[in-house]
Amino acid sequence: MNLEKAKALIDWCLKKGFPTYITHALNRNDIVGALYRAWGHVVTNNLKGGYYEFGTYHGRSLIASYEVWKEYVGWVDAEKRSPEQWRREQNWNLDRCFYAFDTFSGMPENSEGNNMFAEGTYQSTLETVSAKCKKAGLVQGSNVQLFQGAFDKFLQGPQSIDIENLQPAAIINIDCDLYASAVAALKIVKPKMQQGTIIMFDDYNCFNASNEEGERRALIEFLATNTHIEVEKVYSYAFVGQAFVVHRKEKSL
Repeated sequence: MNLEKAKALIDWCLKKGFPTYITHALNRNDIVGALYRAWGHVVTNNLKGGYYEFGTYHGRSLIASYEVWKEYVGWVDAEKRSPEQWRREQNWNLDRCFYAFDTFSGMPENSEGNNMFAEGTYQSTLETVSAKCKKAGLVQGSNVQLFQGAFDKFLQGPQSIDIENLQPAAIINIDCDLYASAVAALKIVKPKMQQGTIIMFDDYNCFNASNEEGERRALIEFLATNTHIEVEKVYSYAFVGQAFVVHRKEKSL
């Protein structure tokens, strides 16, 4: 069996051949497992708000997040049919939007000095990602929005977006690798953070886990200048990913 066929078989097994508790489970330590934990936290606490992703590339994690969310919707539907009245009468929050931010043209110009993150790497196109999302059921509209451009342009000029009209953040997935991009991502989503928001940094321990580079540096500086926001580590995932839960000192959104 060649490598391509082997990969196809593994993919089929994960999607079709194994039950849900294996394909999406707490003991998975990849991005899907991380999203499973994040959505589990959101659903358990009935936390309002949507999913924000910075650095979408080919759309894999965006689609995975949506698929995991759909599984939890199925669980909520089962709760609504429970013989226990208190379960049926829960006011479940199922209004979820999915927001994805990317240049959709590869990494922007940067001074990180890392060949993995050099300008132009991680090429994708908005059309390709949009088509993949549509096939998975993520159709662009009021509940699904793909934002194209450099992150630092989204709050100013012709590319600016109306943050006020977006949902609060239940989950924030920052997978943009670069310090400057992470700084801009945190600035965009800061007004949407609430008590209990999960923030995932997919490349938190890149650059040898240096506090002077990448997403680590961006978070340290963000917390230093926004003292009303604190974060607490909740789990690590994959090779260099780290998830946090947000604590706010003032009233939640």
